[in-house]
Amino acid sequence: MQRYSRKPAVIVVLVSTVLAAGYLVAAGPIERYLKGHGHGGSIEAMEKTIAEGKADGKVWFSYGDALADGGQHSRAADAFRQALAQNTGNADAKFRLGVSLAQAGRADELFAWLKELVSGEAKIAVRLFEHPALQRYAGEERFASLSKEATGQAMD
Repeated sequence: MQRYSRKPAVIVVLVSTVLAAGYLVAAGPIERYLKGHGHGGSIEAMEKTIAEGKADGKVWFSYGDALADGGQHSRAADAFRQALAQNTGNADAKFRLGVSLAQAGRADELFAWLKELVSGEAKIAVRLFEHPALQRYAGEERFASLSKEATGQAMD
């Protein structure tokens, strides 16, 4: 019986793993980029739509995504609040609001938002507590106790 080299199989597995990891890393930003461009493209175009009073929840959400991607987290949080005012059931906007508040360093608003989520949508709160942007608050007692409460509520 002839033995074949395992090198080609190992190379294929390694290349596949690298490509899969690259896809996972790039998929989110690419999707947000494409969503943003579905509503006029640039931040300026979305701001024009907002100024004209023609912005719906989708425009506000795309605007928040574009601002967050540009590092303007405080403004992004405000945009996600507007998106939620238009569509209170938007789970993605709820999550992105929490992340933006954390990244903007708006700890008191973040705590209030998480508290609201724990009472009504604990699973979103749990996902937020697991997000890297919220890790800097993990050492604060108020956030730690709220995290435990969210976990308990999410299991019910």
